[in-house]
Amino acid sequence: MSIKQIMLITDGESNVGVSPIEVAKIAKKNDIVVNTIGIVKNKDIEEPLREVEEVALNGGGICEITSLESLEKVLSMVTVQSIHRTIEEVVNKELREIIDKDIKEISPKERKKIVEMMDKLGDEVSIKCLMILDTSGSMKYKINVAKRSILELFRFLKERSGETEIGIITYPGEEGFYNILCDFTQDINYLEEKIEKISIGGTTPTGPALEGGIDMILGKEKNVLSEYMV
Repeated sequence: MSIKQIMLITDGESNVGVSPIEVAKIAKKNDIVVNTIGIVKNKDIEEPLREVEEVALNGGGICEITSLESLEKVLSMVTVQSIHRTIEEVVNKELREIIDKDIKEISPKERKKIVEMMDKLGDEVSIKCLMILDTSGSMKYKINVAKRSILELFRFLKERSGETEIGIITYPGEEGFYNILCDFTQDINYLEEKIEKISIGGTTPTGPALEGGIDMILGKEKNVLSEYMV
C-alpha cells in the first residue's frame, strides 16, 4: 500500500490560471489526496480562506487554517490525520466487500483489532508527499517558517518504518506557473539544499501548480486538464 498526497501551503487565493478546486477533483479521481494549509495572521478575526477549504473538500483532504507561529505543528498534524483517514477509507472498503459492514458497525472487540492494524499500517505504509508551496509576494515574511516546517515534517515522517519521499513545487515559477524545486527524495540534506534556493515574488497560480503536482506524482506526460476541458 502506498499513499500519495499533496500538501498545499498558501496565504491567499489564486489569481491566475485554472481553478484549483477543479484540479483538486482530478487529483481525487487519481487517488491523490489534496490537503491544504491556509496561513493567516489571526484566524479568530480574519475571513476564512474559502478557496483553500474548497480545494481540500474536493480533493478528499483536510484543511487547516493556522497562524504562522503554529505552522510547523499543524503541518505534521494534518499529514498524520490524512494518512490515517486514507487508511481507514481503504479498510472500510475492504470490510464492506467482505462482511458488508464498516469499522463502526463491527463489535468493539473486533474493532480494537482493526484499529491496531490500522495504526501499524500508518507506521509501515509508503508515503509520497508533494509539498506545493506558495512563494508569491505575500509570502515574503512567512517563507522562512514554511521552509523550516517542511524540513521538520520530513524528519518526523522519517521516524516511521515505512518509506517516505518528499518533493516540492513552488509557485509562481521563474519562467512559468510553477517550479519543480525538488523531485521526490529521501535525502534530507538534498531537500534542505533545494529549499534554501527558494525565491519570493509574483502572482498566485494555485491551479496550474496543483496540475503540475498531479503530473509529477503520477509521472504523466499528458496534461491532466484534458480530463475535464471540453
